[in-house]
Amino acid sequence: MNPPLFHPGQQIVCTNDDFTLLLAQNPAIQTPKRGPIYTVRNLFDTHRGYGLTLVEINNAGVAPGFPEANFHESRFAALPDVEELSLAELLEETVPEYV
Repeated sequence: MNPPLFHPGQQIVCTNDDFTLLLAQNPAIQTPKRGPIYTVRNLFDTHRGYGLTLVEINNAGVAPGFPEANFHESRFAALPDVEELSLAELLEETVPEYV
């Protein structure tokens, strides 16, 4: 099996928020939506790849006696790395000097 795409603590975004089948099984499950940034809480090795639980969504008590609902890693994308820039450096690069 391939290694997981993500790791605990990594920030990701949902790219496929169609959970119709999952919600038909249990409408009380909270699911991720496109747009917000989520943080990987845990990974689960499944027979079809890896499932994720998210820090921002907790479904542990939704179905007592069953494992917490997880979401397949293929529904997510990693956030690109962003360099930290100081405001002064950014302004220096974008504002022309007038003499």
